[in-house]
Amino acid sequence: MCRASNRAKSVGCHWWLAHQCPDHCRQRHWWTSHQWHTDLRKLHRSRTGLTLLELMLAMTVSTILVGALSVLASATRQTATFSEGQASALQHSQVILDRINRFVGQAYATETYPGVVVVDETVSSNRYPDTLVIWSPADGAPANAAGPPLVRELVIIGPDPTNPRRLMEFTAPSDGRTVQLNDASLNTTTGRSLIQSIKTASTTTKTVLTPLVRIASTSTSGTTNQRAAVRFECELHPTAAEITALRNGTLAWQDIAWPQGLVSSGAGLRQVWLRTELQLMSQDYTDSGVAPADAAPLPFLGSATLYYSLTK
Repeated sequence: MCRASNRAKSVGCHWWLAHQCPDHCRQRHWWTSHQWHTDLRKLHRSRTGLTLLELMLAMTVSTILVGALSVLASATRQTATFSEGQASALQHSQVILDRINRFVGQAYATETYPGVVVVDETVSSNRYPDTLVIWSPADGAPANAAGPPLVRELVIIGPDPTNPRRLMEFTAPSDGRTVQLNDASLNTTTGRSLIQSIKTASTTTKTVLTPLVRIASTSTSGTTNQRAAVRFECELHPTAAEITALRNGTLAWQDIAWPQGLVSSGAGLRQVWLRTELQLMSQDYTDSGVAPADAAPLPFLGSATLYYSLTK
């Protein structure tokens, strides 16, 4: 090989081989260059596939990406489910609280029968005020203007005796019995039995307000019962005791703490204040009474008032 070709080989310049080498070695230089390109193409073709290491690395990266996307999809699905359940529970609570507010605001009341009474039950020193009784005549005018009200004029709101997960509205449109609608009469054994009989009677109209009420287990004398997370509290201002003292002459008219000072020399405004507390589940219970693992209890509070006039 000539000096020119050695120089071209050392610097790797094919242009030099083509133009600077003598004519007698150009053909051999061309063949060498052609063979070099051919070998390079063969080497390129031999590396078109993936090695085992590259394939394993690609599979590892793909597995990580798929796992991350699965976790993200699961979290998104759970968030959507909870948000949907929360919105459903909120809608149920608004319907219930608005309905109670309307019934209380339109209730009929007298001095002896204040129109709204909470019936409670005491079990092992635990008080459960979970039943609300409202005097709500269908046309606004009761059969007995001075009382007592008739059972058919009552609206009862409380847990279903057979399924405490359901909050129910009970009415007995064909029951003409009278009822002493005040705390002293209904919160007795006789009064509670009367309300319970109305709830369970076959002629009673039962309307489900919500099936999402949270339930809790209570134990009494070794017996486990389910109680609904519903609570009503009712306050009267002036109280029944103050009105009794007024009529007995032991309390002066002007000494009664009238709400907001709404009183004159001959009449005063009485307030019936009802507070409602209930907990609803973000998802419904299963048929066996078990709450789903991702269900959460949501608390809701409400209040309603009734004002009516008392004369001196």
